[in-house]
Amino acid sequence: MDGGQRAAGFPLLTVLALMAGIFAVGSEELVVSPLLPDMSESFDTSVAVMGLSVSVYGVCTAIGALIFAPLGDRMSRRVGLVTGMTVFVAGTLLCASAGSLGMFFAGRALAGLATGAFVPTAYAFVGDQIPYRHRARAMGIVVSSWSLSLVLGVPMGDFVGQRVGWRWTFGLLTVLGVLVIGVLFRAGGRARPAPGGPSGTQDGAAPAPDDSVGTPARQGDGGWSRSVVQAFRAPKVLVYVLATFLNMLGFYGMYTYLGSALQYRFGDESSSTSLMILLYGLGFATSFVTGKWADDLGKERVLVGLLAGLVPALAVIPLVDHLTPLLVLCLFLWGAMQSLVVTLLSTLLSECSPGHRGTILAFYTLATNLAVALGAALLGPLFTEYGFSAVGFVCAGITLAACGLSQWARGRDAGTPAEDHRAGPLTEDHRAELLTEDRRVEAADREDRP
Repeated sequence: MDGGQRAAGFPLLTVLALMAGIFAVGSEELVVSPLLPDMSESFDTSVAVMGLSVSVYGVCTAIGALIFAPLGDRMSRRVGLVTGMTVFVAGTLLCASAGSLGMFFAGRALAGLATGAFVPTAYAFVGDQIPYRHRARAMGIVVSSWSLSLVLGVPMGDFVGQRVGWRWTFGLLTVLGVLVIGVLFRAGGRARPAPGGPSGTQDGAAPAPDDSVGTPARQGDGGWSRSVVQAFRAPKVLVYVLATFLNMLGFYGMYTYLGSALQYRFGDESSSTSLMILLYGLGFATSFVTGKWADDLGKERVLVGLLAGLVPALAVIPLVDHLTPLLVLCLFLWGAMQSLVVTLLSTLLSECSPGHRGTILAFYTLATNLAVALGAALLGPLFTEYGFSAVGFVCAGITLAACGLSQWARGRDAGTPAEDHRAGPLTEDHRAELLTEDRRVEAADREDRP
């Protein structure tokens, strides 16, 4: 494949713009934590009250995903992305310039709503724009930006906040958002074909049984509520949304108390706790490259294998905290497996119904944020009463349930076109069909260029 074909087949500039956008919204969500003391001093309030801004952001993200992301199924996704990032910039700028606590909270709410609209639309955009053979790789790159926001965004934001003030941290995130908007305006991409176009779907796969379900959403027939109901009824959506919720519940339940458990192990003054969490973040960043392996091996097969691998990992991590080399290995592998699980769940959901990608991925975002809220709340008493080992075993059991659901989805209706083409390992005939359609689209893209 020559350079022009690579550019047409894998729109790197667009993917990097999405990655930078999610890095910005992820950093905005996480960077508040180390800045809480300075912000509470600025607004003459307590850290506990200031910490409510994190909850405001999370709740508004969930609301934004459910209300605004489905609109991407009825309009241009690029317009949705630019609009979402524009609102994010406005909310972040309001936080940076806030003269009162109420204004700061309003800025956080606005930025949270924008995040809820931007993130699932970005995932759906990958499903629309990226050819099938590159899709998990592209989704892995986009998802890896969450770990970069943890590994790079939070420390850099904290550094800037400590040196020149917390307002400058939000100011820099505003500038990053403006840059993302500019790239999204310039980046090209292939058009999103209407259902019933060539090969029946947007990625060249065989027509799915629910392609007719996607048409009303595009045509505006039935309104928002009907679109949501139809999307939820698409094949495998409910199963994968539940698997997402269970996986994230196990993950956040474990991750929330990891820092406390490591502090008990290494001591409050030790830097080892931060180093261990950094190792997890580095493992999570591996989805930048591992997504391609899932493309080659079959997405559903790899998903089931990874969830099965997470079960013993979650159970073992609390038991090896006194064996530092083994703990390092387990944390890195946990991050690597979890990152690819997130990549695959979002990718598979994006392929369930091309006509409702935005709506379906809004369910994904909603399930994730619900798991964030419940993970800490439900497992906190268990951690207090019985320790981190009990949390590990419960989270392993929750993940096992997610593994069972994913295995059931893999075997369900194994003979349907949607399963054969878009979720499981590709046969040679199916792979040839997808490659032929992708080459046809690439040729059309080249002909359209000036």
